[in-house]
Formats: sequence, structure tokens, C-alpha cells
Amino acid sequence: MEKRRESLARKSFPCARAGFGRILRQFSDAPPVYHNPLYEQAAPYLRRPPAVSGIFYPESGKAVARQLAAWNVQDGSESFPRGGQVIIAPHAAWEISGAASAAAFAAVQAHPAADSPAGRVFLIGPCHSPGESGIYLSESDAFQTPLGDLPVDRRINGELRAAAFPFVEENDLFHLAEHSLEVLLPMVKYCFPAAHIVPILVQGGADALKPALSKVFNIIFKYMDESLLVISSNAAASKDPAHALSMADGFSSLLHNRNSGAFRAGLDEGRISACGGSIIAALLDSGLLGNKRFSALLPLSGHTGDDGQTVCYGAFTAL
Repeated sequence: MEKRRESLARKSFPCARAGFGRILRQFSDAPPVYHNPLYEQAAPYLRRPPAVSGIFYPESGKAVARQLAAWNVQDGSESFPRGGQVIIAPHAAWEISGAASAAAFAAVQAHPAADSPAGRVFLIGPCHSPGESGIYLSESDAFQTPLGDLPVDRRINGELRAAAFPFVEENDLFHLAEHSLEVLLPMVKYCFPAAHIVPILVQGGADALKPALSKVFNIIFKYMDESLLVISSNAAASKDPAHALSMADGFSSLLHNRNSGAFRAGLDEGRISACGGSIIAALLDSGLLGNKRFSALLPLSGHTGDDGQTVCYGAFTAL
């Protein structure tokens, strides 16, 4: 395990290299924890520091709060969401897709808790860094945000590991420079500041991890009455903007119709290119949604990057 960790640590983290380098410089003299110099503090309390604050979203807590308020998200310091809700939110920089992610969280806030408050938030997203296929939990006790720490529910980690061993493990090397969950964490903290989180990263294809993801969703299902489930996923990507939007429309339609077979076939055949699609396919297969159907909250939007790739974004709720 130690050699494997060291090998993974040497690989690049292209999705957030600037933030990763900043953490390395900041903590280069810190004592290693699990051979990992990136923690702010040694055991027994480990905090995962931000990798992309000031890059993908504001570094200042006040700036985060101002931006979320401008997107009509409410300060949730005295409220909890209703348990059992599921949202899909995108994971680009806030200036590109933040309004869509904020719309998803605002929709959850519109359904406050009655008898089933959600004190826990499961977050599942894709891993953009190279590495072995698997499902990776965090070794940290908390994730830092500009608004304060979000504690990790390590007890649930234990259940997930036991249910889907050896495909599920605690390994922060995948979490340290990954942005797909981090960009959503300030929204979680702002909306539900007392919540615990269970951050889960998925590395690999739909087929290889399908059985393990099924077991993960079975565990999550046990706790859905007291939890919010957040899937981090974009809607489509293509070099052709019109094709990207067409694929995003197909993605949205299959979500709404809960057609898991067609969704998985679309992934296999390349008609669905959502970054996070394999996670959504497993969710649709799992039965966790019950009678819920996804609804789009905003019109789909696209953004073309410097590489010529157009990525489409949307926000969806299953309430």
C-alpha cells in the first residue's frame, strides 16, 4: 500500500495543478501523515485543505457569501433541508457553472425539513487525475472551505468500505487536488453549515465499477431519509458546440424519463459524454430514487474553452 501511495503521489494532477502546487509549497515542511505532506495538521485530526479556492471559486468567505446571495441562495444557519433529496450539480469554475450549481442547492432549500432533517450530505463525483480504477473515500476528518470546516462522517466510510471492499478505500491522494467535489463544498457549508459530509470520488469506467457502485448506493439508501445526495456531473462535452448541446439535451431527457438502460447504452456508444455519467447510470440502476424524477432547473448552457472543447452544464433535482 505504501509503495502504491508513493507511485500515485508522483503522478500529475492536471485538473488543478496550480492549486496543488500551492498546497505543496504551503505544507512542504509539515510532518508527513500517511506519507502525505499536504495535511495542515498531524493526527489525530486531519483537514483536507482547498486546492482550487481563489481559482475556481472565491478564496474569501465574505466573497463566497456575497456571490451565493447574488444567486438567491439562502444562508442556512438556522435550517436543514428535507432528507431524501437528490441533486445533480456541475463542477466547473463558478464563473462558468456556479449559477447552475447554486440553483440546485436553492431548490433543496425550498423544501425545508419537517420530520426528516438532512444532517448529512453525500457527495459523489468523478476523479480527473490519473490512477487506478476504484471508489475513493477521504482519510481526512474534515474538508476546509472559506466558510469553515465540513466534518467527514468517517463512520459511514467504514460501512462503505466493508460493503464494497476491495473497490472502495480511503485514499486522499485522489482527493487532494480534485475539484469536482471541492467547488460544491462552499455551497454545502453556506446552505447547511451543521451538516457532515461523505465525499466519494469515482475513478474508472461504468462497467468495471458497476457492482461496487451498486453496493455504495445500497448503503446510501439506508440513510437517505436523513441525508442529501449530491452528484457532481456536467451534462456533455464535444469539440462541436451544436453536438455538445444535442448530447446535453439527450442527457436531460434520459434523466427525466429515468431510462437507465438507454442511459447506459448511451454511455457505451458515446452518445452521452457527461463527466460523471457512470455515477448517474449507477444511480438510475440502483432504485434509490424510488418514484422521484429529475427535473431541469435552468436551460442548459455551454462554454467553449481555450482547447476548443464545449462543455454543457445543467442543474437537476429529484425531490
